[in-house]
Amino acid sequence: MDFLAPLSGIAAVVVPVFLIAALGFGWKRAKLPYDSAFITTFAINVSTPCLVFSSLVRLTLGGEELLTMAAASVGCMLLAGLLATPLLLAFRLPLRVYLPALSFPNGGNMGIPVCLFAFGETGLGLAVLFFAALAVLQFTIGPALAAGRTDVAQVLRTPVIYAVAVAVIVLLTGIQPPQWVTNTTTLLGNCAVPLMLLSLGVALAGLRMQGILRSLAMSALRIVLGFLSGLAIVHLLGLQGTIRGVVLLQSTMPVAVFNYLWALRYNNAPEEVAGMVLGSTAMAFLALPLLLLAVM
Repeated sequence: MDFLAPLSGIAAVVVPVFLIAALGFGWKRAKLPYDSAFITTFAINVSTPCLVFSSLVRLTLGGEELLTMAAASVGCMLLAGLLATPLLLAFRLPLRVYLPALSFPNGGNMGIPVCLFAFGETGLGLAVLFFAALAVLQFTIGPALAAGRTDVAQVLRTPVIYAVAVAVIVLLTGIQPPQWVTNTTTLLGNCAVPLMLLSLGVALAGLRMQGILRSLAMSALRIVLGFLSGLAIVHLLGLQGTIRGVVLLQSTMPVAVFNYLWALRYNNAPEEVAGMVLGSTAMAFLALPLLLLAVM
């Protein structure tokens, strides 16, 4: 039954992502103890930076390839934003509410696990690199779009940025970190993926979809714009193989949960953004098998 092999490969990627996120969703709905503040803080400040560092230092990419991947990440986000802007203006929808959500994909707690299961350790490292560039923009341009200003202090308090900087120095200089450093960061980094997926499920369980039709339309637009932007960037940069697959997967991810947090913080119609997070995540799960067929 060779025709079942592609389905088996896709199920190996989709099912773990879905089940762990569903576990978080069900946990929240069952009102079981879940310290979201601690887990989110730990994931953002400890496990994710360790995952970024430990994954990047294991990469065998050269400096040119690192720059290419970072450029692809930035290009996907900027192109999605550029494509979304005239559409939002034409329909007289506020840019401060919708533009961040349409520009920034969920490259962390959904994109990283998907790329890990699809492409193994190499995919994980490349996905982390994509996410690192995404995180820098999301903590600079994201709040700037939502609030109309840049919060430099927030950027300087983002540990992922320092993890990326140290990892890049290690890669470019060829310095070998002590074994205890790599073992510790690897161990802590291994917590990141399940915590990301659990947190995604918990966050989705707490959201409510309002304005269903518009939320669904904007959710579909995020998926379409992300895929088209990724397709354009991989063609423009001439990317092939695993790098191409990772860029397409990451770029097509649904609306990042952080967009909801920024909308909530700056009172930019958070219920609308919550609907986009919920709707686009559901659509991404449905579209993931087809997307995986296209990239694997």
